[in-house]
Amino acid sequence: MFFLFIGSTGDRAGHSLMTWTIARRLVENGLRVGFMKPFGTHPIYSDGLWKDHDASLFKEVLNLQEPFDRICPYLVSEESWRQKESEDILKDIKSLAQELSRGKDILLIMGSKHIFFDDTSRAVPDISIINELNADFILINRYREISRSIYSILFVRSMLKDRIKGIILNRVPPEKLEEIRNQITHSLLQKGIEITASIPEDPFLSFRSLREIVEILDGKLLCGEKNLDQLVGRMTVGSTDLKGELLLFKRVYNKIILLEPFSLDKGMEKPLIQRSIAGIVLTGGRNPAPQILQAAKKANLPLLLVNEDTFSILEHLEQSPPRLSPEDESKVRHFTELMDHDGALTRLLQSTGILSS
Repeated sequence: MFFLFIGSTGDRAGHSLMTWTIARRLVENGLRVGFMKPFGTHPIYSDGLWKDHDASLFKEVLNLQEPFDRICPYLVSEESWRQKESEDILKDIKSLAQELSRGKDILLIMGSKHIFFDDTSRAVPDISIINELNADFILINRYREISRSIYSILFVRSMLKDRIKGIILNRVPPEKLEEIRNQITHSLLQKGIEITASIPEDPFLSFRSLREIVEILDGKLLCGEKNLDQLVGRMTVGSTDLKGELLLFKRVYNKIILLEPFSLDKGMEKPLIQRSIAGIVLTGGRNPAPQILQAAKKANLPLLLVNEDTFSILEHLEQSPPRLSPEDESKVRHFTELMDHDGALTRLLQSTGILSS
């Protein structure tokens, strides 16, 4: 039985996306994949239960039959387990990992927000779990600056040594890639540490869908439910992007225009006047006039009504990092393509022995 622990240095490094990419490739190779996340980090409430967001995601995408409280036993939203001793919690996690691995070829174990133990919401650090399970380890690190990245990687290496099977530098500014190769990669290689892949920052991976925005804002969807999988690239409170029958929305002052990603987001030139509208959020809680609603329906445009004011909604969205949903398969395919560019994903899984070379 393989235990593969995927850990992160935090700060929106792409932890969930990396885990899903690995799971998808393993399933494509005919392996039976299980999933566990010992400590929840992003609680959600649905169907009368508190669940961890990642546990909910992977239960669906991997078609897992185990209940949520086995996949993620220690939720942030629950307080009872915090009275338990760390040794007892570690013993429970080990027993549960063995239980979840039955009938599987590999159990993917997803760490908390970051590998460093400075989070009081957890009684046991990720490193202790990795060592207790004798698990292989993959680190995903969001690039910030050279010295910070090197320090983080060296620290993890000092704690886990040969358990580390791969290191991914993610969200690297494209203009920094050459510098990464010449400094970080070379410096670490001299210390016997090889960087598996350096993944450039890609705006597409940070876009959120209209469906996710509706869930975050918990508003009332007035129309356009068939187009909720549309990605949102930008937001504006201006009206310059309104055209055709949507010009009626110029009469509505409390609104946020949600714009589709356009080619400029991918490094290509395109005039701003050609931006397409993905949806509109009406703020302030007032129902729109019938002709406004009719214009949105005619354009098949999702229209969301929320009670809060415009700037509170903008702040809420900016402070809510994008989360993956089962509908985000396109993001996983795109990230897989980035990993496969130089065979990094194959090398990563071969280094664990899960896939043969």
